[in-house]
Amino acid sequence: MKINHKIPAFTIMELIIAMLISAVVIGMMYSAYAIISHSYLSFVDRNGGTSTVTTLDQRLSREIGKAEGITRDGNTLTLTSSKDTVSYRFLADKVIRQKMLADTFKVITESFNTAFESVPIDGDQPGKMIDDLQLVLLLDNQKIPYHYHKIYSSVNLFQPLKDAKH
Repeated sequence: MKINHKIPAFTIMELIIAMLISAVVIGMMYSAYAIISHSYLSFVDRNGGTSTVTTLDQRLSREIGKAEGITRDGNTLTLTSSKDTVSYRFLADKVIRQKMLADTFKVITESFNTAFESVPIDGDQPGKMIDDLQLVLLLDNQKIPYHYHKIYSSVNLFQPLKDAKH
């Protein structure tokens, strides 16, 4: 007795074609993921530098506005007020902001120039007040110039001599 019973199933050829199509789709998805991941990391790196420069600019602007006196000693800028003192140290590959804790901004400083009433003040003249700061930072081989100007009140500029009789 012969039973002629067919079981419904896929042929070997159909299975191979289905596996081939799914392998091509998986390969395309992996390639797309790799491209998008690389683009995202590149975007984060670029914007990380921009964020650092922007944060440094915002802090400098705010603290220069609040300062009652700004002096330069070498490559260090000291901003003093009645409440606190903040110092910025401009190095070739970073800027270090020192208040209670230290913040490090990883930016390249190309130039750092200071002046008082349009007369240049070098770092060799410690203790002299400054009212003008010109700073050029490098980010992704592009120069970003910054200019800060402090307008002092007469109370901040007037410093009586120690030997003067009152």
